[in-house]
Amino acid sequence: MTEETKIRSENGRLWGLVSIILGAGGIFLSYLFIFLHLENILSAETAAAQECRLTAPFFIPAFAVIGILGGTLWLVTSVGFFQKKEWAYSVGVIAVVITLFASFWPNIPAMESEAAVPGPWFLIFFPNLLVYFFLLGRIGHESGKKAWFGLAVGMAFILNFINGIAATTRMVNRIPDYGEASMYMLTMPTNMFASFLFGYTTIGLFLAKKKDLMRYTGLAGVFLAIAVGFPLAFDSMFLEGSDPSFSMFIMGPVVSLLVGFVLLSSKMWNKINTV
Repeated sequence: MTEETKIRSENGRLWGLVSIILGAGGIFLSYLFIFLHLENILSAETAAAQECRLTAPFFIPAFAVIGILGGTLWLVTSVGFFQKKEWAYSVGVIAVVITLFASFWPNIPAMESEAAVPGPWFLIFFPNLLVYFFLLGRIGHESGKKAWFGLAVGMAFILNFINGIAATTRMVNRIPDYGEASMYMLTMPTNMFASFLFGYTTIGLFLAKKKDLMRYTGLAGVFLAIAVGFPLAFDSMFLEGSDPSFSMFIMGPVVSLLVGFVLLSSKMWNKINTV
């Protein structure tokens, strides 16, 4: 926050209602989508012999659990807003970041398997994305450029975790051939750790008092994502198959690199953190 957050009575009632809708809706839909779509997604992936059929039974419910956590935090946020507590903004920022994270990836296997097109989890993702900008601007008094940069760091958070999921999938499908699995055994945990660094930076960008600490945490995520992401993408594009082909593994390190340019530049960093 750029100044002490003051929640007026009318703001508290409005944002309390919004928080209840996002919280209750997110929890309900997280349950509903699992019951409606999980079996269809897994059946379609099995029929198409897609590699992620082995890991999707774990990861899709795991993201639903994270989504339920995000919804619960939104409900806690609603209490803070109704009572005009300054901590409501902080909990709301954490809630929206977690919910955006949880509601993005499950759409990929849903659409990839053609079991649910468009991905139903976008019904959670897009309302939270809209609220993200309003929450930061109206309550947190953050600048638009900082909100957009936070979104870029958040995408690095998501994309590096997706790389970790994909590496897990390929690793599981290649074991016990440890020669072929070794690249994915190395990059699965490191991609996820880079993701956690970006997630911490995304939240800290708006809530931490020591902004430089968030800069260093973000740079650690950038360097780690580059160190593991580009070799993983190169291996997938040029060594894994018989012919060179595009790989989605490249997206994580590319977005991380773009974020790194901003973090490395003191001028750009100071500009983002200045209203």
